[in-house]
Amino acid sequence: MDLSLKKNYMIFDLSKAATKDGRPYIKMILSDSGGVLINAIMFDCNKLDFNPKKGDMVTVSAMLQQYNNQSQLKVNDMILVASGGTEAFLPKSKNNPKEMAEELRRLLQKHITSDYFQTLLQIFYDDTDTWEKFQIIPAAKSVHHAYVHGLMEHTLAMVRLAAHIVPLYPHVNKELLLIGALFHDLGKVRELDISAGIEYSDDGRLLGHIMLGYLMVNRYLDKAGNFPEPIRQQLLHLLASHHGALEFGSPLVPKTAEALLLNFIDDMDAKLNAVSSVFEKEDIHPGGWSCYNKSLERQLYYPPKDTKQGG
Repeated sequence: MDLSLKKNYMIFDLSKAATKDGRPYIKMILSDSGGVLINAIMFDCNKLDFNPKKGDMVTVSAMLQQYNNQSQLKVNDMILVASGGTEAFLPKSKNNPKEMAEELRRLLQKHITSDYFQTLLQIFYDDTDTWEKFQIIPAAKSVHHAYVHGLMEHTLAMVRLAAHIVPLYPHVNKELLLIGALFHDLGKVRELDISAGIEYSDDGRLLGHIMLGYLMVNRYLDKAGNFPEPIRQQLLHLLASHHGALEFGSPLVPKTAEALLLNFIDDMDAKLNAVSSVFEKEDIHPGGWSCYNKSLERQLYYPPKDTKQGG
């Protein structure tokens, strides 16, 4: 049974198309005041008195229905409302941001003992504007950790993974790897803008987060004074190569053990988060399959929870 509703949303994503007989329609992802996303479709959108776009705040009159076993809004009308306050309408990490920040600092305090790395950490924390944005900004516009506090969640996961994995490889510099995990996506604080949805800033479009992060950390290193030059060189290499391949945006391929491991950890956490996001977005339940996912280049299966391991 369809349910009628009238509610304020932010247009999180939007695409325009036409039916076979040429009637225009729009497909949207709408986000409510709690950051919960829902698919929506509107036919005969020419009747609107504004041109809808991503980031718009709108009052939606719609019918809530099921389509392909997923909840969807069939929109009858939309009214543009005053902009502003869009952050509340963005999807958010399910984890407490304050607790994530505290755990990140505890882990780094536990594992980082070298004076020069401790000095570098303090310079980062003292850059209060960057540290605050670091705790808020998404890790990406789409695909993985594409929600408020996503960068903090992704970074914390990588630092945890690095701390667990590195004892298996005694030749890897643990402190260098953990600092690389902390700073690898630092440029996202300048690359992404959440003032009207999740969009790229001018800096992000022109330079990208790898170069932005490289420049930011290089300035921190200048402030750190007598920082060991070989470690400085290796840390900057981690930042420049963490995407792992030239075709994925890295200006360099990883050329040290720490750089290889950082790329593997980054890729693993990003892909596993992307899988979780697909299941949540498509409302896939145990035993179900997702649609074909372009970024992962496959359909995904959600195994039943009672599946038992073979002996």
